Amino acid sequence: MPVGEVIRRKRKEQGLTQEQMAQRLGVSAPAVNKWERGSSYPDITILPALARLLNTDINTLLCFQEELSDEEIAQICNEIAKIMDEKGTEAAFDAAEQKVREYPNCGKLIHMMASMVQGLMMMSGGWSTDREKYEEKIHSWYERVTECSGDEQVKNAAAYMLAGEYIRKKEYGKAQKMIDSLPEQQADKKILNARLLLAQEKYDEAAVLVEGKLTNVLNDLLIVLSMLTDIAFQEEEMERAEKIASAGKQTALLYDQWGYSPLILPMELAVKKKDVEKSIAYIREMFHMLTEPQHMSESVFYCHIYGKENFGRKYDGAMESYAERILPGLLAEIKTDEGYAFLRGNEEFQEVLRTAERFTKK
Repeated sequence: MPVGEVIRRKRKEQGLTQEQMAQRLGVSAPAVNKWERGSSYPDITILPALARLLNTDINTLLCFQEELSDEEIAQICNEIAKIMDEKGTEAAFDAAEQKVREYPNCGKLIHMMASMVQGLMMMSGGWSTDREKYEEKIHSWYERVTECSGDEQVKNAAAYMLAGEYIRKKEYGKAQKMIDSLPEQQADKKILNARLLLAQEKYDEAAVLVEGKLTNVLNDLLIVLSMLTDIAFQEEEMERAEKIASAGKQTALLYDQWGYSPLILPMELAVKKKDVEKSIAYIREMFHMLTEPQHMSESVFYCHIYGKENFGRKYDGAMESYAERILPGLLAEIKTDEGYAFLRGNEEFQEVLRTAERFTKK
């Protein structure tokens, strides 16, 4: 609300005329009239007395507001979009800049102004023609967001955007600073670091980060597919469950996932369905795969993580040893878990278990 409107409303709430207020403050009635019309403002020395007379505080009188609600920020964004549509880029940018001046410490608003103006310019084609004119100011807004206290998510989003821009501009020191400011759990921090390394032609280091990211993504994906398979099973949608389990198997095979990873989802589903034939077949294959040598160092997807001449061989050897260590635990689980109880009277199943036991005693 404009300051003049606040003065007018508060004066009326107190039952005062413009003349009465002017008299009590020692100013002219035309001066009060100008305040309320917004053509001039009270002298700073009068503000304390004016606030007391109107039974309010100076913050309210001057419309001071430290933070904005999400609804207020959304309304401002709508106003900027409307200005862009009706009056063009320059007017929209000026309006956004005015809002940034009004709320210089509201990180969420500043971030929205920066990203919105940039986005509107990209959609209108202005970013390609007027980029130099506005880019520095927009980037300064993002930088200010990273320095604001408050919403960490907004600060991280601004830092992420700036890191990408600094990499593009070959300002690698600034890019590294932005990346370092991101929390370790930031989803794409490794990708940003890899982009920075690629830009500096440090291909081997970049590949290690990207291959590690791929491993994590695939682990998460297989967990999600397992949960979706279970949901479909519980909803008695068996065809859907089979398709999802099959997708999990194909994904693990396609990306050279370790050991018996391709079998996990189909085996889980077969056991849930109490499909004796398939369950035994998967369990037999799982035990077999655990007893086979692992060759992760030869995979095209992980050749930088595991493919070093010496480390790769050590890793494959460690995986073989790891497989031997986890086999007894898996064997014990299958023997005791109630989910496998339907198999225990089956002689073929018992023979599979005996074969696995013989391997563990070698």
